[in-house]
Amino acid sequence: MSFNMDLQTALIVAGLVFLALLFGYNQWQIRKARRPRELRPEDDLPPMREPVVGQSTTPEVSAKLHEPPAPEHVERREPTLTPATRPAQHDVAAAAATAAASSADADDVVAEEVALATMQSESAVAEAEPDAEPEAEAESEAEAESKAEAVVQPIKQARQPEPVVAEGQPMPATVDPLIDCIVPLHLERKASGDRILPLTGRLRRAGTKQIHIEGLRVEANAWEPVTAGHQYEDLQVAVQLANRSGPLNALEFSEFVNAVEALAESLDASAELPDMGETVANARELDAFAASSDVQLGVNVISDGAPWSAAYVQSVATQDGLVLSRDGTRFIRYHANAEGVQRPLFALQFGDTNFLRDDLTVKGGGQITLLLDVPQADQAGKPFKTVCEYGNSLAQRMGAQLVDDNMRPLTEASFVAIFNQLEALYQKLETRGMPAGSPVAARLFSV
Repeated sequence: MSFNMDLQTALIVAGLVFLALLFGYNQWQIRKARRPRELRPEDDLPPMREPVVGQSTTPEVSAKLHEPPAPEHVERREPTLTPATRPAQHDVAAAAATAAASSADADDVVAEEVALATMQSESAVAEAEPDAEPEAEAESEAEAESKAEAVVQPIKQARQPEPVVAEGQPMPATVDPLIDCIVPLHLERKASGDRILPLTGRLRRAGTKQIHIEGLRVEANAWEPVTAGHQYEDLQVAVQLANRSGPLNALEFSEFVNAVEALAESLDASAELPDMGETVANARELDAFAASSDVQLGVNVISDGAPWSAAYVQSVATQDGLVLSRDGTRFIRYHANAEGVQRPLFALQFGDTNFLRDDLTVKGGGQITLLLDVPQADQAGKPFKTVCEYGNSLAQRMGAQLVDDNMRPLTEASFVAIFNQLEALYQKLETRGMPAGSPVAARLFSV
């Protein structure tokens, strides 16, 4: 009997122990599942997405799902149109009208739409203005249409094509056969400037000689520098035959021809390449002419006493309206030519002074040089007379005297002699077709 009681007690105790172990194991699993851990690379987490709005979702719930969180407190304001807003809206419409008028490819429909947009913008401004007069609000439809027509007419006039030359050769642009070796490129079909320009990276210079690329626009019957957005029937590529660095040599010619052939191949065009021997000979002849006509005339203002400081010379030149060059080595007097373009007339130099780098209070000297680049200066501006008058004015104001390059005083007789020599040079350049100060002369007598 006692043996049965002991066995029964042992089984009860074992059962209780098993239940306790089972309960403890479950609690351990629960705590283990709740314990946070760091994210690991092998964790594959789905990306966060916005709430999906299904067909069964009501519009109210959909709006709440997508609306941004409301701010804590925002003071409500009624919308107003300030005076600063009206000109901005008007400027936008006016800018659109100006852009459409300046576009060569804009059609009448676009022009009218821009004009109507301008009119509507002005009407919206008038309606939104709180203090607008009743008369402005009651503007009739006929007056509005007349406003639109008034805007459309200048746009139509502005976009009229350039006059077409019915007969003869196309009007030239920069390229000039007097100083350029021109290679025509015949295109199989029209090419746009957007296609041509990325292919011209190698066609900037050949050695020390500048290269120009022009396209023929049939509607204007004129050559022009290749421009994005324009269509061209033919091209011409030109390299300058000579400049102050010397004539075009065989190496530069070969570099030019290789670049032209690469461009022609890219555009499926045929190039009429010139003969190298003839081109180099023409370059040497042009360089010889340029060397015989390249005259730079100097007039010097010499101090009779103490030297001048560079700061004093700078002050005088600036007050007289001369402009400092980019490299800071000289001051330049400009003169407007017949086309209204400002061209250098003469330069003022103060020894080797650099007015941008040197200490102008320490740098000094007793000689100012007025340098006239004869082929570069427009003859109509009477550059030699202007140089002499300005030099004489400097001499009087600075207590100095006017001398030539040989340090001999300039007299009336010497002025006449120099003037006669310059007249002969001007006539020589005119006969060649490149008068002094002209664009072709400016290119030939440059580096």
